[in-house]
Amino acid sequence: MAAASVTRKRKAGDARGSGGGGKSNAGRRESPAKRGSHAGAKYIGAHVAIRGGLWEAVESSAEMGGRCFALFLGSQRSWTRSALDPEAARRFRERCAARGYDPTRHVLPHGSYLMNCGSPRDDVFQKSRAMLVDELGRCRALGLGLYNFHPGSSLGSITADRCIQKIAGAIDHAHQQVPAVVTVLENMCCQGSTVGGQFSELKSIIDRVRDQSRVGVCLDTCHAFAAGYDLAAVGGVSAMLDQFDTEVGLHYLKAMHLNDSKGKLGCHLDRHEDIGKGQIGISAFQDIVNEPRLDGIPMILETPGR
Repeated sequence: MAAASVTRKRKAGDARGSGGGGKSNAGRRESPAKRGSHAGAKYIGAHVAIRGGLWEAVESSAEMGGRCFALFLGSQRSWTRSALDPEAARRFRERCAARGYDPTRHVLPHGSYLMNCGSPRDDVFQKSRAMLVDELGRCRALGLGLYNFHPGSSLGSITADRCIQKIAGAIDHAHQQVPAVVTVLENMCCQGSTVGGQFSELKSIIDRVRDQSRVGVCLDTCHAFAAGYDLAAVGGVSAMLDQFDTEVGLHYLKAMHLNDSKGKLGCHLDRHEDIGKGQIGISAFQDIVNEPRLDGIPMILETPGR
């Protein structure tokens, strides 16, 4: 079984409560990103829209009280995009500075869902690799230090090991083209022929990347639960982190996505639910907030309807 064996379950009653959080009246007050910036702080925020310009994402995050945020760097529906406007990049960097966000550590751009850097189809692989380079270049222009993306899928046509080799090769290629930005692999839910659902698969990708100082992991709680890591059990969060440390290494953990799960443990379905309303339950997220090993990294809410 993927997760550590922890059998005592929390009461179903802990499904009450919410970790979501709508917009507050923070408006013109000092940005929460500026407050309490000691080493032990938790950085929790949301995935925000880029309607109106990339810089507006900064304002949206600050207004809802986020101490970090995630965003897409462009349309999720097209392989081709217009070049990044230097003025837009400048305004984004200025807004981050004004609102107290460190773009190298606490802004987590999410990669395009079109990408499949492990695809057995050469045309898709080449387009995915080119998009990875393009998105890292955008991160560089925006002053961002992290870039989160889904590793890829074999589509059932090649072995998982060959898929992992292709993903690592795409990362190496992108690293050669664009300096500094850390590529952050997201754990998956073991759905179909995707790779990255097991911690061992993430480690296999990392092991094949030449510059391992520029690779990390974003743990998605819904994906982990759907893959079989039992966060709903008493001690489940700690057990998962222990296992991650053993199989991958906690120094590779760069971010988290905080999502409850519509599906049951080990369902292999990527179905996010509002925090406290799903199968994981609110207590696990309370444990996450109180877990010192998760200090200092961006933790992003991706719940439905947010």
